[in-house]
Amino acid sequence: MKCIVCDNGIRIDSLKQLFALRPPLFCHRCAQNLIPKSADILYEDNEWIRAVIDRLNQGDIVLTRLFENSLQKVLTKKGVINSKIKIIEAKEDLPYPWLEILLDSIGFDSKEGALDGTGDFIVVAVCKQDNVSHQVAIIG
Repeated sequence: MKCIVCDNGIRIDSLKQLFALRPPLFCHRCAQNLIPKSADILYEDNEWIRAVIDRLNQGDIVLTRLFENSLQKVLTKKGVINSKIKIIEAKEDLPYPWLEILLDSIGFDSKEGALDGTGDFIVVAVCKQDNVSHQVAIIG
């Protein structure tokens, strides 16, 4: 197995990893850089995660798998099933709207992003947005 970020080999270090339903996605070195933060902001902002986001912005869509489990858990905890989702990408003019692809891959309908003033909504963004009360951001 190879790390999807740095392409180094992944070493299985525990029985939990050995018997996991899914194989590990990244190596120990890359895992150290993916530091959980809070319920509203998934990960600490650092150079490594900025490089991953830059690669996603360039179209390296396989890297969305890094955020699938944590984003799905947070959105489920927040009860987003009955909410509308507004997506704020890191940049405009992306080759692929990777945040929309990420939400679609974990089973949340990102097409419901138009906010018409009715019902609850949540903002899913790459970076934390100021003056937004209900949001989930990849980095803060």
